[in-house]
Parts: sequence; structure tokens; C-alpha cells
Amino acid sequence: MCSSPGIRPIFTVTLHPRSVPTPIPPFSHLLVPYDGSEPARAALRLAIRIAAHGATISIATIVDETPVMAQSASAMAFYDTTPLLEALDAQGRALLEDAAAQCRAATIEPVLLSAHDRPIAGILALAEAGPCDLIVIGTHARTGVARTFLGSTTESILRMSRVPVITVRSADHIADAPFATALVAVDDSGPADAAVALAARLALTIGTKIIACHVVDTQRLYEGALGLSFGFAAADLTADLRREATAIVNGALTRAGLPENTPMEIVDGDPGLAIIGAAENRKATVIIAGTHGRRGLSRFALGSVAENIVRASDLPVLVVRS
Repeated sequence: MCSSPGIRPIFTVTLHPRSVPTPIPPFSHLLVPYDGSEPARAALRLAIRIAAHGATISIATIVDETPVMAQSASAMAFYDTTPLLEALDAQGRALLEDAAAQCRAATIEPVLLSAHDRPIAGILALAEAGPCDLIVIGTHARTGVARTFLGSTTESILRMSRVPVITVRSADHIADAPFATALVAVDDSGPADAAVALAARLALTIGTKIIACHVVDTQRLYEGALGLSFGFAAADLTADLRREATAIVNGALTRAGLPENTPMEIVDGDPGLAIIGAAENRKATVIIAGTHGRRGLSRFALGSVAENIVRASDLPVLVVRS
């Protein structure tokens, strides 16, 4: 210590700022079921663009031996099914190589998976067995009466998957940055809260712009008004519903930690179509919606807003379970 009069010793203290962990994007392992169809190719292209944020892509082909075995069991005479089964395996390997080549062209080395199972069961089993946190799957465009019928692999995956699922119809509407702008469907349900929470993670980690959208179902409103007294004022009730809708959206944003100035859309009409219209008007690159997981006989009931959006939207749709 210095002993000279009038001089104080000087102590230097170095303060190190506390390290703050970098937020991790919500999707790091993508599973892409691939059958070589145009929707599957669109799904793979979407996955490649999502993987720009560092995600791993696993490509899965499901070899369904059921038709061959059923034909063998019903045949009048025994015949060897080995050549047919080997042909199915060869077809699966060719599909995987086709998908892998597309990934490698984008400098991504994929993980290649194959399972002998029914398509739906095989996809779900692979998703649960591996570190999958997002299934990327294509869906065929269906219009008119055909849109009201369920049964496709995609819709079954939507209803039964424990991890989020993003659907895409064609490559024409896949943005270079698929999560640049997300329109999130909001109501007062647990699945909607899950969708908003996931959107908040995308905003925090990769800068996704969020637009919260709530639909006032005017069709049900006016149908209900028919049973009321003569003095019913639809305009007043609509205004009340819009105020309630604003409160619902603000509550969901607060619970997810999103700022109060997050853009908001309160629209009227059929929920599915109104959400799609709002997404198009806002130039969204993806729609995010929550859904209730349903099993058993209830899986065959219609009415899910998320499923209706998937059926009709040209944009990719990210569906989240509560």
C-alpha cells in the first residue's frame, strides 16, 4: 500500500456483464413425410427454407405393405410376395434419394428415415421416436363438396400429432422467409393461447412480425337474433362483441408477453374464411392457429376452424395443439 501523504491507493475492479442466453428458435428438428407428389415437394421446399435458421431436416418415407399382404391373403393360391415387397422398398429408397438431392442442392444434409407401417401411424411413430418439434406436410387442394370430407393423411396428422404441424398446398405461396409475417388466430381458448405463445417465440428468436386476428362470427350472431324479441339491435350487439374481441386479443397478447402495440385485426364473417382474408390483406407469409387434439370417434366430426383454414388457405398454415 502506498505510504505517501495525501495519496490514496487506487483499486481497479472489472465488472463482467452477466451473460444472457440466446433464445432458441422453437423449431430445430423438422420431419417431412415424402411420397414424391407435388404437395410433398412443396413441403420439402418449405422445410428447406425454415431450416435456414439452423434446423435439421429428417425426410421420411412410409412403406405400406398392407395392400400386398391383403392381396396375398385373399388369393386362391399361394404366391411369393417377396418381389413385390422388395419393389416397395426400392421405391422408398428412390424417394428418399430424390428428396435428399433437393436438400443437398440447398447445402443441407438431411437425415433419411424409412418405416414399414400404415402412412398415418408411421409418420406419428417417427415424430414421437425422434427429436421432432415440427412436422412439415403437404396437402392436396380440394374444392367444393370434396373439402367437407375428412380422411386424408394430412388431416389425420393434424388431429393426432403431439407436435406442431405446418401444412402447405403448393410451392407458389412459400415466401423466402416463411415466418416473416404471421397472422395468428386468437380466441379465448387454450389452443389459441398456445398459438400466440408459439408466435411470441418466433418473434423473439427470428424476428417474426405478429398480427393477432379475432373473428366475430356474424353468421351465428344473426341466426341467434331470429329467436329474440322485436327490439333486437344487431348493430349494438356487434359493437359489444367487437369490444369483447379486443379484450380477448389483448389478454392473449399479455399472457404471451407480446407488446400492447402488436398489430390487431378484428374481422367479421365465417371464422376460417375471414382469417384467410385477413392474412391475404396483411401480406402474411404464414397463418398460425390452435386446435384441440381429438381422438376416437370425435376425430371424424367436422367443425374445426383450424382444419377449415388448412383446407382453404393457399398460405402455409401452422397448427398448434394446446
